[in-house]
Amino acid sequence: MDDKIFSLWFHNLKIKNEIKINALKSGITPELFYKMDTKDYLKYNLNIIESEMIKQSKDLSIYKEIISYLKLEKINIVLFCDDEYPEILKNINSPPVGFFIKGKMPNLNNSLAIVGARKASDYGKTAAYKLSYDTALRGIVIISGMARGIDTSAHRGALDSNGKTIAVMGSGFKNIYPSENKKLMYEISENGCVITEYFPDIKPYSSNFPERNRLISGLSKYTMVVEAGERSGSLITAEFALEQGKDVFAVPGNIFSPNSIGTNRLIKDGAKIILSSQDILEEFKLENINHNNIIFDEMESKIIDSLKGNGSTIENLSEMLNIDAADLLSMLSKLECKGIIKRAYGNYYIKCIT
Repeated sequence: MDDKIFSLWFHNLKIKNEIKINALKSGITPELFYKMDTKDYLKYNLNIIESEMIKQSKDLSIYKEIISYLKLEKINIVLFCDDEYPEILKNINSPPVGFFIKGKMPNLNNSLAIVGARKASDYGKTAAYKLSYDTALRGIVIISGMARGIDTSAHRGALDSNGKTIAVMGSGFKNIYPSENKKLMYEISENGCVITEYFPDIKPYSSNFPERNRLISGLSKYTMVVEAGERSGSLITAEFALEQGKDVFAVPGNIFSPNSIGTNRLIKDGAKIILSSQDILEEFKLENINHNNIIFDEMESKIIDSLKGNGSTIENLSEMLNIDAADLLSMLSKLECKGIIKRAYGNYYIKCIT
């Protein structure tokens, strides 16, 4: 019988996580736990009712369909006792007994959570993208929740730099949330991993997200909030980080914007203010970005070369490079987010690097 079926059964048991983890720590495998009888369960501080409940839940046939789905989607289940379970996650309060994973868990020695508002401003999304891009370029693993807004921008920045990123979901793999990020989920799984505590059929219930947030901070060395309103869920992630003994960073925002109340207050309360990627790299004791090491595609190189000297307008670039203005604008925006070029005024762009 597939060992995964016992792992699924064990992960799904409705008893305290602490009891399950203590059993695993003592060398009891899910299969051994399954084969115990009622009197054996009492040794693990389970009462008679709980022991009988376990005894009545030993129908494994319900997990066969799940195993077929996991194999089809190349999703694994990792338990606390497995080698693939990150050491950094074992040290938090209430670590998960296990999680489902699509992709490969990167080395987490240098890892940064980037979280923030779903209804993010252009400023917030640009900041998240650029800070993620620059730090991922230096080998820092970017961790976020794959939500709209800041999370999506953070993942995208890491992917565009060919870096590693991890998404922690608040739902099962059959209910990707938000649904428009399904393609992003597959991209992340090929350049890092996507994980969730929840079985594939579980929907994105609101109560799942605070639980999810403890894993985002738990996997990370530091947590950075880019943009957050007064009651933003990303502030919960920051609270978890502090409880876990980890430093919190925050990007300052417009004092008149409701989206910046949370981040500005974090800074007031002692969070490290982040004004550039260099501020983050200093905390990781890494050198600043060397833009000369960045590899550009052919069209990006042509755009950069065309901006030598005094720069150029979109119209002139479009004519010079024989490229549609709309396509050009998209490329310019990406290069601007990477810090390679900047808009001097109006539609006029100049080069930032030498």
